[in-house]
Amino acid sequence: MLKMSDDEKENMEDKESSRMVKSKGPVSSDDLIEELARNRSWKYTALIMSLMLVWMAGPSCAYITSFAGIDPTPEDTWSCTSEMCLNMTRDDVSLLRQFPCEITKEVDGKKELILGPSDIEWNLEHTSFSVEFDLYCNVGARKARKTLLSSIFFAGALTGLILGGFLFDKIGRKKSAVIGVAIAAMSLFLGTFCHNYIFLLALRYSLGVGRYLMSTGMYILTVELVPAKHRNLINAWASCLWAFGYPFVVGIGYFTESWNYMFLAASIVFMLASLQVFICTESPRFYLIQNDVKAAKKAFGALAKLNNMDLDLEFTEITDVGKTEDREQSFRQQFIELIRYPSLRLETFILMAIWMAVAMFYYGFNFGWGKILPNRYLGYIMAGVGELISYVLAVPLIAWLGRRRAMIFMFVGAALVYLIAIPNVEIGGGWTLESVVCLIGVIFVSGSFSGVYLWTGEIAPTTHRGFVFSISSSAARVGSFIGPFIFNNLAPITHKAVPLGILAFLAVLCILGSFLLVETEDKAIPLTGKDVEERRKCYKHQL
Repeated sequence: MLKMSDDEKENMEDKESSRMVKSKGPVSSDDLIEELARNRSWKYTALIMSLMLVWMAGPSCAYITSFAGIDPTPEDTWSCTSEMCLNMTRDDVSLLRQFPCEITKEVDGKKELILGPSDIEWNLEHTSFSVEFDLYCNVGARKARKTLLSSIFFAGALTGLILGGFLFDKIGRKKSAVIGVAIAAMSLFLGTFCHNYIFLLALRYSLGVGRYLMSTGMYILTVELVPAKHRNLINAWASCLWAFGYPFVVGIGYFTESWNYMFLAASIVFMLASLQVFICTESPRFYLIQNDVKAAKKAFGALAKLNNMDLDLEFTEITDVGKTEDREQSFRQQFIELIRYPSLRLETFILMAIWMAVAMFYYGFNFGWGKILPNRYLGYIMAGVGELISYVLAVPLIAWLGRRRAMIFMFVGAALVYLIAIPNVEIGGGWTLESVVCLIGVIFVSGSFSGVYLWTGEIAPTTHRGFVFSISSSAARVGSFIGPFIFNNLAPITHKAVPLGILAFLAVLCILGSFLLVETEDKAIPLTGKDVEERRKCYKHQL
């Protein structure tokens, strides 16, 4: 008996799906998405690709503080502005050649600065909130307060994702994203007028709320509009757009002299990358879990028009509805099903742990380039290039090895990088073994960051996708908050083997967690928690 090739099998499946869609017989949402993708026009392709443009504004939102708050160095010159400072330097001219952070006095056993922002003026190419708010000296809690301005962004993201856990599955992916755009854009714009530390802290917090509400909502929407065979490509496209965002934040930091105007420039970049959020269609799958069949068919019809297809679904039965017609889509119901279905619960908890570790790795690197590399501008550009390389390599790697093995491979690479970076080896020109190895490590860390997004979108059922993304990404925000402190604050007060050893250990735990999850390559997205149970049973039989 002759065996069919993979291409012949795929063609037969395409014909069968097409026949089902064109007939008035029952069809699934996967059949309809496959049909739309198979007959896609340039308009349809442009719509799908544009949805992820919001990711290009990500680096500008997250890392703007790395450029708006650059610390002065002992090489920078300064002059006196207060009478006290003038009198001190008149008596001792050598003080003008010292770094102000070294001019201290001891009060009650603690070091205190003698010269503050009101006493001196720095001759810097760029203004800096670090100077304006007196955050640059490592005396007292100043450095921790500065790091908090970076990390508070992720506390806001945590709030946004908790909010999203309710909104994504209640009012929709698109409406949630629109709310996020409004919050984030306003937060960035108001930074133009900020001259107060607490106010900037509040703006960074609300920026995190809006940014993650928007980006997660759009990611879920996009994943639900593409067939299984295209999800890896869409994920890579989104990740590459994030990498393309690095030149924007570096350009803003390098060419804008005022730190307040850096926030204004970032708000413009953000809005230009987010315009499509207001005109895109809602996910038909969202309407199906809401039992709104009419709205789902209307959404499928709107997508079909982009392909010049006459997709008449008025008398067509969509089989997904039968799985949810007796189910109320609510947070309470999602939580009940999380308890009822052990596979759904196990996979969700593992994803939460992996997300937290990956975010700790990723943002620890990316808020630490000013410490790891001799030039922060070069550091962020090279990090962007490293991430781009990672995402380009991740597509064939995930396609070849599958989601599960590819993630294990990337976590093994990350663990080795952290261990190799521990020895103190000077290379020259301000470069060390740590700085070189960390640039290589970006490839593994960024690959796992991209891969976990894709894997989560396929592991989580449609009824819980917003919920699982929200709580997993919420766990990641805890890791995001901790990561910068590990790289910027823990390493200087302990041996650097401590933070790097901790991160290597966490990477090993991620390897174990990935091993316990299921492979989802080329499989239909589960609709309900019950589908997750059935998928895991089939997976165990295959093993």
